[in-house]
Amino acid sequence: MISLSVAAQTSAQTTQEESQAIWKSLKPDVFGDKPIAMADPATLQVIAPKRAQDAGIVPVDIVIPASAGKSKVVAVTLIVDANPSPLAAVFKIGEESGVSKISTRLRINDYSIVRAIAETESGELLMSETYVKATGGCSAPAVRDPKEAKATLGIMKLKQFPPEQGAAKQPRRELQLMVRHPNHSGFQMDQITRYYIPPHFINKVNITQGGRPILSMEGGISISEDPNFRFDTLLQPAGDIEIEATDTKGTVFRNEFPLEATGL
Repeated sequence: MISLSVAAQTSAQTTQEESQAIWKSLKPDVFGDKPIAMADPATLQVIAPKRAQDAGIVPVDIVIPASAGKSKVVAVTLIVDANPSPLAAVFKIGEESGVSKISTRLRINDYSIVRAIAETESGELLMSETYVKATGGCSAPAVRDPKEAKATLGIMKLKQFPPEQGAAKQPRRELQLMVRHPNHSGFQMDQITRYYIPPHFINKVNITQGGRPILSMEGGISISEDPNFRFDTLLQPAGDIEIEATDTKGTVFRNEFPLEATGL
C-alpha cells in the first residue's frame, strides 16, 4: 500500500513556493538522492485544470510521446505535494505495451503542484509539474449512497475506443477502465454517525492481454471515488484483456474482456 504523509500543512491555501518546499522535504523519501531533471514538454507532460471545478474529481493527464526521448519510460509516479498522502500513484508500463498517455482522476485537498516523475529504462528520472487550485478534495463526501456503493463494489467496465482511420497494422487503441469502489480516503465523515469513515480504496490494478503486461498501478487515497484510468496501448491482434484490482481489505476483483473488432 502506498502510504506517505506530510507532517503539517503550511497554510490554508498552499502557494507554489510552499508546495515546492513540501516537495523538497518529500523527495528523499520517495526517490532518495537520485537526481531528477525537469522534462522537456516533448518528452513528458502532466496536464490538469488550473482551477478544479470539483476538488474530489480532478482530471489529470500524463503524456509520454512515444517517439520522444532516447530511453523508454518504464514507470511514472504521480504526486500531489499538499495532499495528506502526497504519493498518489505509481504506474508501471509493460515493456511492449506502447503506452504513451495515462489519464485518471484525483482528489486534491489544497492548492498544490501536481507532479509526474517518469523513470526510463536507463534509470533516468524526468519530471513535469503543474499548479492546481483546489480545496477539500480528500474530505469531500462520497457521491454515491453507501448501500449502492456496497452493492456494486468491484464492478468493472472497459471501454475500447476504435483506432484512428489509416492506423498501422498494429493500431494504437485507447482503453478506459472504470471500477466501482468508494475509495474512502479516511478523511471523509459519515453524515449520519458523524464519525470518520475508515480508509478503504483500490490500491492495486493490473492490466494484461493474454498474460502480456500492459499497465499496472499502485495507488493511495488520492485516487478518486470509482477509479477511472484511460490510456492508449498497442494491443495484440487477438487475446482477451484481463483486469485484476485489489483493495486495502485484500478483496480481489477480476474480469476479462474480449478484444473488440477494430472495423479496419
